[in-house]
Amino acid sequence: MPGPRRDDAPGRRTLPVALAAIGFLSVLTLAGAGAAGLLPSLPRDAPEPTFRTVLLPTPALPTLPEQAPPEAPPVERFRALTVRLARNQTLAQALYKLQLPAADVNGIVEALTGLFPFNRSRPGDQLRVERREGEASIHRLSVRQGPADEWIVERLDDGSLRASKRPADLVTAVARVEVTIEGSLWSSLEKAGELPELAVLASDVLAWDVDFYLDVRSGDHLRVLAQKVSVDDRLLRYGEILAVEYDGAATGEKRLFRYTDPSGQSSYYDENGQSARRGFLKSPLKLAHITSGFGNRVHPLLGFERAHQGIDYGAPAGTPVWAVGDGTVRQAGVNGDCGKSVTLRHRNGLETVYCHLSSVTVSVGRSVSQKEVIGTVGSTGLATGPHLHFAVRKDGRFVNPLKLEVPRDAPVAPENLDDFREKVAPLRARLEGLPLAVD
Repeated sequence: MPGPRRDDAPGRRTLPVALAAIGFLSVLTLAGAGAAGLLPSLPRDAPEPTFRTVLLPTPALPTLPEQAPPEAPPVERFRALTVRLARNQTLAQALYKLQLPAADVNGIVEALTGLFPFNRSRPGDQLRVERREGEASIHRLSVRQGPADEWIVERLDDGSLRASKRPADLVTAVARVEVTIEGSLWSSLEKAGELPELAVLASDVLAWDVDFYLDVRSGDHLRVLAQKVSVDDRLLRYGEILAVEYDGAATGEKRLFRYTDPSGQSSYYDENGQSARRGFLKSPLKLAHITSGFGNRVHPLLGFERAHQGIDYGAPAGTPVWAVGDGTVRQAGVNGDCGKSVTLRHRNGLETVYCHLSSVTVSVGRSVSQKEVIGTVGSTGLATGPHLHFAVRKDGRFVNPLKLEVPRDAPVAPENLDDFREKVAPLRARLEGLPLAVD
């Protein structure tokens, strides 16, 4: 017989499938039996099944695109220009020259009206104009006349202009200044970092005892206790001179203190309460030098010897001339070879004469006070150049002004001496550089 065909035998491909089906059915049968309680349970002391946790990698989340940072606002750029007022130039003219729109110029003038002293504008006043880059209109303007005087004009958000004066924080402090004179007092103070104005103030206080045109020598020593007024840490000016000491080869030591008595009267006194003030100053000028002394000399214009009955002080034309003492004007105006001159009569019987003036500021019969300006230096009359001829007449005769002895004014009143000593003690200590006692 022929054997079975190959097609009738179970194929090799179907055998695994059949076995898998049989195994699957067996598992289902056992599972059902267990669920029905047909399978025996495990004993209670059987070990608990052991479980193992396997950490699977977390699938990566999709990456979101980063957000771009917000754009920064554009940077505002400004340009500034600083100029100074020229001679005979108004503020408005200077602004027009800076090519500001007419509306801006008119707005600035209107904003400053009543706040800025237009009539006191002067050459050298500083203007600083700020504008946005590419714009002709003003953003901010400052007008400065000094460290403590500055006016600001600013444009507000609504486009209007607002003006204000910058508040100046003035600070007054007492400072001790000490210099050894080399050359002139003026230049010596400048080298010490002080304003030359201090030389004028110190010479004013010492005017009764030190002639700063005749007595000053190189090597002389000056100490001053003065108020200093500052703004923004910059010295603006000096206040009162509280104490001063001059130690010179020709003068000896002179020390004076400012004292205000209980009635409110202020003056300068030495350490013993004697007044610094005399009936006459030692000179009718603050800053000058003697060009010709008292006595016979060959006259520079006449060419022959002639008595020189006064003192000549060389000084620039226009220098103020002050009365050396209280008095009454006896003569004022043109007076022969003296040119324009002034003659004063004083209570002590003396007369003083001031010649070759360029201008006279007093009239006959008027009363004048010591240090009051009576005219200015000139070269009128018989003169070779600007100078002051100063003469003193006593009992109808001219005397040497440099040898004139004039008594001092009254000292501190006896009832005020204790108050004087109490107020002067700390000034003396500061002048000498000693530490002050602190309560």
